[in-house]
Amino acid sequence: MWLMGVTVLLLIITGKLRMRTTPLLPFSLVACITFCFSYSTLLEAYRENDLKGLLSILLIFIVSTSLLSGDKDSENVIRGVLAAGKINIIWILLQTLFWNFLKIDLNDLVFNQTLHMVENASQYKASGLVSTGLCWNAGGIAAAIILVAAFAGSQWKVVALISSILTQSSTMIVGVGIVILFFLFQYLFSKRLKNNKIGIGNLFIDMTFIGLIVMLLVFVSKIQDMFNKVMQTSLDRLNMLFNDAQLDSSATAHFDYYSNLPDLIHWMSSKQFLFGYGIDCSGLPYTKLTRQYFSLDSWFLESDIVNTFLGMGIFGIVSLYFFLIYIVIKRWKDARIISIVMVSYIVCGYFYDIQSVTYYWLLFIEFALLNYKGQMTESKKELLK
Repeated sequence: MWLMGVTVLLLIITGKLRMRTTPLLPFSLVACITFCFSYSTLLEAYRENDLKGLLSILLIFIVSTSLLSGDKDSENVIRGVLAAGKINIIWILLQTLFWNFLKIDLNDLVFNQTLHMVENASQYKASGLVSTGLCWNAGGIAAAIILVAAFAGSQWKVVALISSILTQSSTMIVGVGIVILFFLFQYLFSKRLKNNKIGIGNLFIDMTFIGLIVMLLVFVSKIQDMFNKVMQTSLDRLNMLFNDAQLDSSATAHFDYYSNLPDLIHWMSSKQFLFGYGIDCSGLPYTKLTRQYFSLDSWFLESDIVNTFLGMGIFGIVSLYFFLIYIVIKRWKDARIISIVMVSYIVCGYFYDIQSVTYYWLLFIEFALLNYKGQMTESKKELLK
């Protein structure tokens, strides 16, 4: 948020600040109305959430409308996110190898013991250390890795899928899986495949790359054991989405977010139903209903859908998904992969707060996708030529 604040300051100083009507405007206006109605009614900790949420949304709206006016600007932004996604993919692989072969927690070694940036740099579950990249929770980097799966070359698509499985994150596995399935169906039903006009050079490189991975899994027992363990854990988590009898504590909590919605709505006043309890203040009504985390000063639900609805009301959820669905519809004809990416983000929002609370930056990336033209380069050329 501070980076966006500095950017706005520079835009004002240089006289480049621009305000215009965009699909993100309704969501920004609802945020302002929610803040005006809620701030004075909240305790101090939730007031802080409310204010931070408002500033994040407004700063992103101002910066996006001022800087992202053309496809070149958008391409530069997406290129930066793709670089970040690739770095995180490599880091996830390194985390997995360091832990399984050397029993070294790479994030703890670098960010805690060496740089002293945080006390808890790694996430552990019942299965042991979880590879989460340069983030404590893999859901925070899911959006960037989904973009890699969408726009990078076929080798990166394979590695992005593998890294998503290694994170054991339902959010990332489902998000990346949606994009990979789109390319798979597009490839299977493409005219070039039907006419047997397949790019032999690219196909040979891809099959060699995949063959090397398969050989490592088959002939190196240590890697095979490691992958089998992670794969089983990831499959178990995906199975939880369709079988509530096997839900773990985290999955149960997420399921309860939705099963408790009727009671939460019943408790809401008309004003709260329309504009919510306060931006990113979803934990307030939820604690009153369930007593969950009652000892915490403030918290929020890990779901874009429920967090936005409880925080900003029905107008908040409608204006957010108007923005997202607008991009899906607008880019469907000329850049279908961007629409698929947006669908992936929408689905991921069911599992985690990938574009709210600390991840409002994704709204900026999604705004860039409105004008992004680079999808015709690396990814599509490798697939269709």
